[in-house]
Amino acid sequence: MNRWRHTMVFANPPHHTRLRRLVSSAFTHRHVGALTATIGRHSDQLLNQLAQQPGGDFISTVAFPLPTQVIGELLGVPSADRPRLATLVPQAMKVFEPFTDPTILGRAAEAEAELADYFTRLLTHKRRHHKGDLLTRLAVARDDEALTDTEMIATAILLLGAGLETTAKLLGNGLHTLLTHPDQLDLLRSNPDLIPRAIEEILRFEPPAHLNPRTVLQPCTLSDIELVPGQFVIALLAAANRDPAQFTDPDHFNINRTQAPPLSFGSGIHYCLGAHLARLEATEFFRRMLRRYPTIELSGQPHRERGSNLRGFINLPVQLIGPVTHQPVS
Repeated sequence: MNRWRHTMVFANPPHHTRLRRLVSSAFTHRHVGALTATIGRHSDQLLNQLAQQPGGDFISTVAFPLPTQVIGELLGVPSADRPRLATLVPQAMKVFEPFTDPTILGRAAEAEAELADYFTRLLTHKRRHHKGDLLTRLAVARDDEALTDTEMIATAILLLGAGLETTAKLLGNGLHTLLTHPDQLDLLRSNPDLIPRAIEEILRFEPPAHLNPRTVLQPCTLSDIELVPGQFVIALLAAANRDPAQFTDPDHFNINRTQAPPLSFGSGIHYCLGAHLARLEATEFFRRMLRRYPTIELSGQPHRERGSNLRGFINLPVQLIGPVTHQPVS
């Protein structure tokens, strides 16, 4: 499971700069915005499926399939391969849970190995059959930009995992938060223009990722604690998002909040490349869902995943009730 260490997540400049530069062009507002139609089409299809299953599970029916299709489109993963990858990613991402059971870590290693084998074959194929997707750009990059084979495979796994797992949790956390705060849901229905602000508040109030590990590079003092190079520290992003010095009444979910943006996507040179894509997916999805279904309600007891970093739901049973269950929204 050392492939993660060949990604930009575990790198500093200049190595980080080289890794990030090659993939950053795919996450510009122009490139991401071009996926709006794809997001809308898949959102409508998945909402239709959920509406036909009274009491269906939002997580397995919508929250994971939607980002699977979107990140698959961006990377250039064939449609037929995406469902299998969607089952492997949550297993492989368990390495980012600090207290994961060793047995689960073993399965995570197996999932990562299968992902690596898959991307080895796919990248080889893309060297011979060029298309306009991100994996093709990785595979055919010029010598001055090219990644090693190990770096390419690790980067592909990272982008798939980050684009799928955290966005799925954002959707699930977002829906549950709205359903358990009906006053805010009613406010959002009456003023859909608040959806982008609501997404920011969901990211602050119930972020998909809670921790951000770092290694000290230079001697420094933080909250009267002397830190020395080589020490390992963990920033609690979820706690920072509830800092009363930054947010008024931080334990209150308020979609009208206009204070500092949350730290859910990190900051600095390691700020999440896919932040704009995740926001667009959530914004477009909730816009369509709220417009199509006047009544959305929990239909059973949700079950949360156990973990201290990646936080979400195992299942989230819901019922969609509305006059429109089959026609897409423009």
